[in-house]
Amino acid sequence: MAPATFNTINKWTAGISDTFALGILNEAIGLKLPIVVAPYAKPSLAAHPAFERSLEILDGWGVKVLPNEVIRVKPAKNEFEWRPVVAALA
Repeated sequence: MAPATFNTINKWTAGISDTFALGILNEAIGLKLPIVVAPYAKPSLAAHPAFERSLEILDGWGVKVLPNEVIRVKPAKNEFEWRPVVAALA
């Protein structure tokens, strides 16, 4: 899942499926499918205890959790940096 916002990650670990994407992610957890998540939360939200706890939960479920904002938009390119996600899928 990329980019995965503060809201999406916290809803996901709570088992909320109020969007199509969250429904698919929750089913993937139940099916024990391999998942990579690229969190994308600004520093003030990433510092929230619920966010840290949610990332730990995902890791415990076997989700490969990349560092927060590893895909941050590069100003010169104005696009997400997808290489870390592609490398994690290999």
